[in-house]
Amino acid sequence: MKKTPKPSAAPARRVIHVLLVEDSETDGFLLKRALERGGFDPRCERVDTAEAMGRALAKGPCDLILADHSMPLFSAFAALELVKQHGLDVPFIIVSGQIEEATAAAAMHAGAHDYVMKDRLARLVPAVERELREAEVRRARKKSEEELRRAHEDLEARVQERTAALRAANQKLQNVIEERKRLENELLEIAENERRRIGFDLHDDLGQKLTGVSLMAKGLHKKLSREQHPSTADAHRIESLLEEISTHTHNLARQFSFLDLQGDDLSGVLKGLAANVKKMFEIGCAFTVKGRIPELPQNTTAQLYKICQEAVSNSIKHGKARQVSICLACTGDDLLLTIKNDGKPFSQPTAPKNRMGLRIMNYRASMIGAEFKIQALDKNGTIVSCALPIRNGAEAGRPESRPPNGGAV
Repeated sequence: MKKTPKPSAAPARRVIHVLLVEDSETDGFLLKRALERGGFDPRCERVDTAEAMGRALAKGPCDLILADHSMPLFSAFAALELVKQHGLDVPFIIVSGQIEEATAAAAMHAGAHDYVMKDRLARLVPAVERELREAEVRRARKKSEEELRRAHEDLEARVQERTAALRAANQKLQNVIEERKRLENELLEIAENERRRIGFDLHDDLGQKLTGVSLMAKGLHKKLSREQHPSTADAHRIESLLEEISTHTHNLARQFSFLDLQGDDLSGVLKGLAANVKKMFEIGCAFTVKGRIPELPQNTTAQLYKICQEAVSNSIKHGKARQVSICLACTGDDLLLTIKNDGKPFSQPTAPKNRMGLRIMNYRASMIGAEFKIQALDKNGTIVSCALPIRNGAEAGRPESRPPNGGAV
């Protein structure tokens, strides 16, 4: 016995909420039937006044609005205006028994998505399907744009937050750097003041007392010599030792005293430094100038002078040099200061603390934007150089300054 096949289940209808702006109950029924024949399950609400439509829109958004063009108390244009006021993006189709082409075009321009004549309802379902698809596309696009806008705002906020954090960190770092520079400058100033004080103490206090004791020892030596005392030789040795100590103290005091910078003419102060070195240490010290030396800020002059001073002192103290040459040259974009000696070649210190003078010279160069170098020569001697970009230190050129006798002191 054959089994009768069961009829296949009808496909599920798509539920849509429809707002019918229609004064005719019959026409509203016909529109609903047309949607049902097109495969929809319409849930319809009919209104024919602005107040009723406002209450319907306030209940919640609908999926479709079908509006008659002209009604006794309402119109499609007024319905469109209410939709705009509520900020809704809903497919709006005009379904009218009679409408002129110009009026239909004006309605489309005002925001209607399509229009269908009541005697041609076969076009209604395709128009509804099309407008529902396009509405979904618009909603998806709007959602994507909103997500993109939020992502962009979030990114902007993160960038601003990060920028503010970096700016704050940079400012904090700048403050730390400025404070470090201030403390380093204070330490240099303290060191200079302490060195100056030691020089004054050696000259005014200890030097005078040693001179007095040396005179007393000399008098005692003469007295014992006249009496032919057995301790005459011992008194003479004491007198000689005191004279040696007094001379050494006097030299130390003079060494400390010549550290003060007098004037802001770099060529002039370096010329004076070379003359003092020759006089105090009894060694050869030549100074030459090459090119046109620009005018420098006072701080730049002071730092270059102290670098040269320290380099000369090191060449005498550590290198045991007998000949030192100082050269100040303007070469294109750089002002180059070189100090060359014929003493022991420079050797790198095993520990940084062993060469505090080198660290101080390097720091002084960095303060004015200069590059500091020191290197040993092949056999004997060392050369110290400090290159200053003129744009960092110079303000204006001055007439060429050269010492007499061919530019050497």
